[in-house]
Amino acid sequence: MSVASPVSVFAGVSSVGFSGSRSPFPAAAAALAALLPLVPSGVRVSVGCARGVDAVVRGFFSGSPSLLVFSVASGRFGVGRAAFARRSSRCIRSVAAGSRGLLVALPSAPVPPAGCRVRRSWCSGGSGTWGTAALALGRGRRVLLWLPSGSRPPAWSGVSWSSAGGLGSDGCWWLGVPVPAPSQLSLF
Repeated sequence: MSVASPVSVFAGVSSVGFSGSRSPFPAAAAALAALLPLVPSGVRVSVGCARGVDAVVRGFFSGSPSLLVFSVASGRFGVGRAAFARRSSRCIRSVAAGSRGLLVALPSAPVPPAGCRVRRSWCSGGSGTWGTAALALGRGRRVLLWLPSGSRPPAWSGVSWSSAGGLGSDGCWWLGVPVPAPSQLSLF
């Protein structure tokens, strides 16, 4: 299945979360700049406290009453590296499940690290953005993933990916949707 464009994935959303590299590729930054104006007015926007993608999103939506910033410096998520994982997990929970929500992810690597897979608990495997995307899918959220040209999304079990176009960038947006596991019908 192919999505017409990234515009269509925002139809009916009530909340959008963002996750991305602290040092995004120039093409990823351009793709994000083209995508941000497409976020419907009044939609709750959730983002972290890092530089890079997070900072661009915070700057674009600054002053908006719909902006939720999840900051490790607040102390609400504890201390150390685990605080960043708890922050990202909380950000994902703020995004509505199913078609009402969307996590936008722009990782710094075109492939997830080994061991990073869809699950309901945190496991970054060395990449916060890939870990956030995997956790979001595991918790029933759709993910709009940007990858450089020539890259394809991971073949994660339980996820259906479709191309959502490039918005003129040197890359492509991919929409990942969690697919329920098939159930065995009982004969009795």
